[in-house]
Amino acid sequence: MTSAARTDLKNGLDEVRLLTAQDPGRAESPQSAVSSASLSNALSRACIVLLSAHLEGYLEDIVTEAMDALASHGALVERLPLLLRTVHAEEHIFDLEPMNDRNSRAPRIQRMFQIEGPLWTTGNVLTRTMLRPNTVCGKMSNPGSREVKQFLDFIGVDIEKYADTRGATGVLSQINGLVGIRNAIAHGEATSNTTFMDIDNYLDIVEFLANYVDSAAAESVQTICQLTARPW
Repeated sequence: MTSAARTDLKNGLDEVRLLTAQDPGRAESPQSAVSSASLSNALSRACIVLLSAHLEGYLEDIVTEAMDALASHGALVERLPLLLRTVHAEEHIFDLEPMNDRNSRAPRIQRMFQIEGPLWTTGNVLTRTMLRPNTVCGKMSNPGSREVKQFLDFIGVDIEKYADTRGATGVLSQINGLVGIRNAIAHGEATSNTTFMDIDNYLDIVEFLANYVDSAAAESVQTICQLTARPW
């Protein structure tokens, strides 16, 4: 069984495969490919941007799905990853930092404790209203290896360690090439050496990584909620 986020990603990857299948570079005739180089380049660039977007969307979806599962299975707040609790408090703290007037700060501090207090009260059972997925997902940026690792920390997943212990050392770092090309395109780089073979490779990498993320997220929820089986 896989998460709903993983199912949505599969549909997204199928969309990229459909697009890259139109690449004339896949034609049997080399002359046909040469004559359509500009179309091939445009398709590859579009695939890179779309694939990166689908990966980022998947990561946000799987973290949101994990948070929903933590609430639906009644996790105790003290068993939640510390980073998941602190990111909610940070939202208030960032607003407080530039305020020097104590009288102005006081009601803001009071409100912070009123809103976030339940997340820090030992014995409380987590509810959906205690978590703000938009706050957490707002920390996700371009899905490079460093950003992905930090983002998954919110749900207690060390994806690098998880993959390493299962013989997939380096799988996380392989997405950096995809994100690097995507960033270059976003910053106006007019040309790209990316081919349909690169697209096929990045599709495999994203799918491979997503399988590990999906399993790791499920195992994290299972551990936190002390379930007898994985939620997906």
